[in-house]
Amino acid sequence: MDDLAFDPHARDEMARDSVSEDEVYTVVADADEIIERPDGKSEYARMMDDGRWIVAIVDEESRTVVTIWWDTRRSRRRNRRRR
Repeated sequence: MDDLAFDPHARDEMARDSVSEDEVYTVVADADEIIERPDGKSEYARMMDDGRWIVAIVDEESRTVVTIWWDTRRSRRRNRRRR
């Protein structure tokens, strides 16, 4: 897989939801769902082994992760660790 760049917003979201860079690569490389959007971005989503449903939005032209989140509504593990 090509290297991905990370937008500062994506980094902030990763820190908030405790999502590692390795997990982002896993989501993009082995997504359960991929939605190609008309704005040139794609939405990659995957159920992780620990039950979290993680979604990443990637600008396909620049291969930049624009944002990422842990979708608690679709996750088997509901509680997000709060700080």
